[in-house]
Amino acid sequence: MKQLVALSLLVLLFSCDEDDFKSLEVRDDSSVKSLNGTWRVIAYEDYEQGELIAKTEENSRGMDVIVTFDDTTDPPSIEGSNTTNSIWGTFEYTGPRSFSVPGLASTLVGQPEWGNVFSAIFTEGELVFTVNPSSLKIHNSLQQLSVVLEREQ
Repeated sequence: MKQLVALSLLVLLFSCDEDDFKSLEVRDDSSVKSLNGTWRVIAYEDYEQGELIAKTEENSRGMDVIVTFDDTTDPPSIEGSNTTNSIWGTFEYTGPRSFSVPGLASTLVGQPEWGNVFSAIFTEGELVFTVNPSSLKIHNSLQQLSVVLEREQ
């Protein structure tokens, strides 16, 4: 499955047009009630530039962005790795499919662009998401950037 996703992203990288964004749409599943779980970033979408940002060796230095949401803690927590850095903080649901991250802390060791885009998405106020058992998509409140993640096993 992961090989199929990687191959699909490569194809999208070299032939991106408006229809390509539709292929990364995450079908919302109302039975999934939370963000809980560990998720790996597989792509970003920059709506302003009209481009799909797929992971490459150049933009990621071969590193991943992996984040864990846990709303069973008080307050709900977010933690993980953002390429070269550790990230941690809290989040709060602001609606049935929206949340905010009042403060996301991070170590600040020269991360590649793959990590910078993730950080940029979380600097916005309210974030809107769609989720199903295997995929999560988070949009920044201005709808200019989104991140697509797949659930880690």
